[in-house]
Amino acid sequence: MAAVGAETVEEIKPTASTANEKSLLALLRLANLQLSPKITGALLERYCAAPEALFEATDRELAEIPDLDLQAHHVARLRDLAYIPTASQRRWLERSDTALLWKGHPNYPSSLLDIYDPPAILFLQGSYRKFDLTSVAIVGSRHATPYGVHVAERIARELAAYRIIVISGGARGIDAATHRGVLEKKGRTLAVLGCGPDVAYPREHRALFQAIAQQGALVSEYPPGTQPEAWRFPARNRVISGLAQAVLVVEAPINSGALITARYALEQGRSVLAVPGDINRPASAGTNALLKEGAIVVTETADVLYALGLTALAAKPRQPTLDFDTGQPNVFDTSHLNELQRKLVESLSLTPRHIDQIAQEVQRSVSEVSTEMTLLELSGFVQRLPGNTYVRGQSL
Repeated sequence: MAAVGAETVEEIKPTASTANEKSLLALLRLANLQLSPKITGALLERYCAAPEALFEATDRELAEIPDLDLQAHHVARLRDLAYIPTASQRRWLERSDTALLWKGHPNYPSSLLDIYDPPAILFLQGSYRKFDLTSVAIVGSRHATPYGVHVAERIARELAAYRIIVISGGARGIDAATHRGVLEKKGRTLAVLGCGPDVAYPREHRALFQAIAQQGALVSEYPPGTQPEAWRFPARNRVISGLAQAVLVVEAPINSGALITARYALEQGRSVLAVPGDINRPASAGTNALLKEGAIVVTETADVLYALGLTALAAKPRQPTLDFDTGQPNVFDTSHLNELQRKLVESLSLTPRHIDQIAQEVQRSVSEVSTEMTLLELSGFVQRLPGNTYVRGQSL
């Protein structure tokens, strides 16, 4: 199993400099205790160098941990051998497509560090790459109308065309439509689950989750084997909003869990967006209420781009073209680019990068990169922004 922090899971298998097997098993055992994120985080902060030492600590050593008031039942859990990872959990750890990261690890998502009660440990299953790319969460009702499904699929598909990471919760209705829209565009999507990353819930989404893992990742703060329980889903909503820069509620009744995600987003300082719906339909009562409270109105994908600050892209929304023989999206031809130009294009996303950083990554001089960037900009492959920073162009 890998400790996440590079391009693919296979490139980040644990080493002596990250986490050995004993440490990973200790982290999994700690997660199995299912203590509060605050307590788990405090224990990790104290024993991050050697998590296995936590389970050998004396009562006195535990009592000396700052800002941690461990109760007797907490200590009893730490001593309980029943929480040692099971054989099935160990097999999950050995898979090539699984990964684990923890609060305090240099690659723990920085966006979660500024939220209240961030998860202490995250379990990933899939081909997930980076947490620092532009991302949007799309959520809504499990009992979606055809209108809601259509809107969620369309916006998710178009955001994926701009290489924006799209996050949702893997549930029926709007969540599933969101993931499908991204998958159709061969984009990257994350499903934040209210159960273990190896548990298919709902069961009929098993194939969907497999597809998500191939193009993105299943993300959970709960260890493998954890079954879904009602209280876990509101808790996981803070992770959905925490990982995103903006949260779009497509369709939700007044008592929808999607509104919990919207409230978390507001508390976390994220932008909240909503799609207006029929005022006569209860299915849209929640989203219409958000709009009355000041949520950003979304009637097209460009509205989401504006909310993300991507005004240059929003000014000219892209209309993806299709190959009429295959019905699949056309792939923009980069075959005529030289090797350096292809590397430069591949190094960019919608997150602005300074030319010095780009030059360092491709191991070329700034002047050489600047010349090639000018040519790429003229061809529409890249876009130059103020401060000598660059993003992918609208042609990609």
